[in-house]
Amino acid sequence: MRTDFRGLWFLAGVWLTAYLRPGWPVMLAVLVLFALLFALLLRHQHEHSYAAPWFTGPLLLLLASLAAAGSALGATECTLPDQGEQQRRIQVAFDEPAELDAQGQFSGAGRILSYQDPAGWHSCQLDAYISSREQLPPEASGFTAIATLRPAQDSGSFQWWVRLDTAAQATGWQRPGPAQNLKARFSAQLEPLSQNARGLLPGMLYGDRSAQSEELQEAMKGSGLSHLTAVSGSNIALVGSMAMLLLRLLGIPRVLSTVLLLLVLAGFVGFVGTDPSVLRAGLMGAVASISLLTGRGQGSLGILSFCASALLLFDAGLAADPAFALSVLATAGIIMLAPALTDLFANLLPSSLAEMTAICCSAQFTCLPVVIALNSGFSLYSLPANLLVAPLLPMITLLGVAAVLLCTAAPPAAFAISWLISWPAELIGRIAQWAVQLPGAARPWPHGASGVALAVGISMVFTILVIAHREVQAFKLRRTAQLGLGVLAVFLGALVVPATLWWPAPDSGAWNIAMCDVGQGDALVIRTSGADAWLIDTGPPGAPLLQCLRQLQVESLSKVFITHSDNDHRGGLEALEGSGIPIGQRLVSAGFPAELWKDPQVLNPGDGGGDAALGYTVIGPDPQGIKYAEPNDTSLVLRFSFAAGDRTVDFFTAGDMEQQAMHRLLAEHPQAPAAILKASHHGARNGGVELIQKIHPAVFLVSVGADNTYGHPNAAVIDAARGIGAQVLRTDQQGTVLLSIAADGVHTSSLGAPIR
Repeated sequence: MRTDFRGLWFLAGVWLTAYLRPGWPVMLAVLVLFALLFALLLRHQHEHSYAAPWFTGPLLLLLASLAAAGSALGATECTLPDQGEQQRRIQVAFDEPAELDAQGQFSGAGRILSYQDPAGWHSCQLDAYISSREQLPPEASGFTAIATLRPAQDSGSFQWWVRLDTAAQATGWQRPGPAQNLKARFSAQLEPLSQNARGLLPGMLYGDRSAQSEELQEAMKGSGLSHLTAVSGSNIALVGSMAMLLLRLLGIPRVLSTVLLLLVLAGFVGFVGTDPSVLRAGLMGAVASISLLTGRGQGSLGILSFCASALLLFDAGLAADPAFALSVLATAGIIMLAPALTDLFANLLPSSLAEMTAICCSAQFTCLPVVIALNSGFSLYSLPANLLVAPLLPMITLLGVAAVLLCTAAPPAAFAISWLISWPAELIGRIAQWAVQLPGAARPWPHGASGVALAVGISMVFTILVIAHREVQAFKLRRTAQLGLGVLAVFLGALVVPATLWWPAPDSGAWNIAMCDVGQGDALVIRTSGADAWLIDTGPPGAPLLQCLRQLQVESLSKVFITHSDNDHRGGLEALEGSGIPIGQRLVSAGFPAELWKDPQVLNPGDGGGDAALGYTVIGPDPQGIKYAEPNDTSLVLRFSFAAGDRTVDFFTAGDMEQQAMHRLLAEHPQAPAAILKASHHGARNGGVELIQKIHPAVFLVSVGADNTYGHPNAAVIDAARGIGAQVLRTDQQGTVLLSIAADGVHTSSLGAPIR
C-alpha cells in the first residue's frame, strides 16, 4: 500500500459518534470491545514485525469513538425549562443579517443566547431559526424580545423555531469591521460589469451570493456549478500556493516562510468567514505547512483526517452539516482517487485534461451520497460543465484576491483586474445557463433512504475498486479490480443513460393540473392544449418555477393568475418575465397593488373565461371589504371546470384567504362540492376547515415547504380533509404533484422528489 488509510478509520469513529450521539450502554459495549482488541494486539506475535494485524483499522475506529465520547464528558447540554411550544422573553442573535422571506418576515439562522424566568436571566446557547415581522438593524449584535418558541423536529441544523412577538430591542452593536468594509468596496466597484460577473465574483472569492439573480442561482444549481460560489479548499490552496511561491521567490528562509504562510492563511480565513469548509481547509493548510517544514509532506490523507477529526471533536454539530461533509468527502476523493484515475484517463486523453477529468470525477463520486440526500436528483452535465470551467478558476481566484486587496489602496488597478476577470466569470455564468437548457439537464433519482443507499453503494464500490487497482500489488487482485470497474461502468451506463437521455420525465400529456414543488409557496399549472398552460401564482423568489415548467414541457402561458401580493405567491414574477416564456393575460384581484406588475387585468366576482373544455369563474374576494383587508384576504378565489366525458370535474382554489373572510364569502356565494381543493394558506390553522367541509373534495392539495418555519400544514386541517375521505397530496412529501382528470375520476402521480 502506497497510501496510509489509518487516519480514515479514526475519522470515521469520531464522525459516527458525533453524528449518532450514542448513549452510555452503547459506549460501554464499545469500551469492552476496544479492551478485547487491545489485549489481542498486545498478544499479537508475527514473524513480520512491520505487518499490522487485521484489526488495526477497527481498533482505531473504536479508539476514536471513545475519544469523541470522552470529549463530551463534563459538557452539560443546555436546554430550555419546557420542551414544548412556549412563550418567553429571550435574547437572540442572527448568524447573518435577516432576509425578507416569502411570508414578508425577516428571518434567518441564529442562536438563542439566554432566556428569562422568575429567577432572572440564564445563559443558554441554542441553534434556532428566527423570524420577525419588523426589519432588524444588521449592525446589532443581539436582540431582546418576547418570542414564541417551538421545537424544530428533524430540522437538522437547528433546535428551535423562534418568532419574535414584540418589538425587538438591540442589546449591543457590532459595527462593520475591516473585512466587511473591504467586501463592500469591492462589490461597489463591480457595478459597471456584466450581471453574471457582479453575481459570481463575490461568491467565488468570499462566498457572498447576495448579488446573484434568481435565474443565475437556478442555473448554477441545475448545472452542478453552485459549489463554485462557496469558498472551499480550492480557494485556500490557490491562495496558499500563491503566497508560498512569492515567499520562495523572495528567498525567505523555510521557518520564517512557514510562519508567514500560516499568517496569510489565518488572515484569509478571517476575511472569508468561519464556514466549516473554510475552517477545514484552513486547518489542513496550516498542518500541511508544518508537515512540509518537518519533512513529512506526503501524508495528505492523514492531514485531512487529523483536521476533520479535530474540528469534530471541537464542534460535534459539524457531523450533521452538509457543507462540512461535502468539503471533507471532496478532498478525500481527490487525494485517494485522482492519481489512479489520472493514470486510467491518460490512456485516452491528453495528460492535462486527464488530470482535470480525474479530479472532477473523484469529487463527484465521493460526494454523490450527500448530493442525493440534499437534492434527490443530479445534473447529467455537471461533469462536463465542471471540466469546462476548471481552467478559469485559478485566474479568477488569484487575480480576484489581488483586486480585493487593491480596491482601497489602488482603485483603478483593482477595477482593471476586476474587469479582466469579469470575462471568465461571465463565461462561467453562460456555461451554467446553457447547460440547464440541454435535454435531461436535471434528472430524478430514487428519493428517500433507498436513493441515498444506492448512492452510497455506488460511491463505496467505485472508491474501493479504484484504490485496489492502484494500491494492491497482487496481479490477480488488480485484474479483478479492473474488471469490477468495467462492470460498474456498464451498470452506470445502463442506469444513467436510458434514465437521462431516452427516458422522458414522467410528465406525460395526460396531466391536467400540476402543483409545482416551489418550497413554501404556491404555483399551480393548468394545461390547456399542447405546450400552452395557465399559471396560478409563481412561488417565492428563487423557487424552481422555471425548472418545473420545463419539466412539464410548458412553452407558453396564455393566462397568469396572481392571487395576492405576498412574496410566496408573486415572488417569482421577475424571473418568469425574464425567462422568455410568452405571457398572455395578466390577471389579479382588486386588492393587488398595480405597481407590483405591469398592466395587470383586475378580476371581480362573477368574471370568467375559457370554453366548454376548460373554464373558470371568479368567486372572490369581496370588492367591498378589500380596502381594509389583510393581503391574505384579498386572494383570488377561483373555480375551474374541466369537461371529462359526459361529466364536469371542478377544481377550487382560494390562495391564502383565511377562515373568517372565507366564511363571509361562502355565505354570500354558496358553493357546490368540487372534486379537487387546494388548501388555503398552505394548510395553516387560520385557513380553517369550513371550506373543506363545504367543498368536500376527493383530492386535497397542499403546497408547502419541507420543514417550514410556520408549522404548515396544521394537523387539524389535514385530519379534516382525511376525515371526509379526501386523498391528501403535499409537495413537501410527494414533490411536484400531477393530476389527470378523466371520466372515471381524478388520477394522481408525482414528478421528482420534494426539494429540501
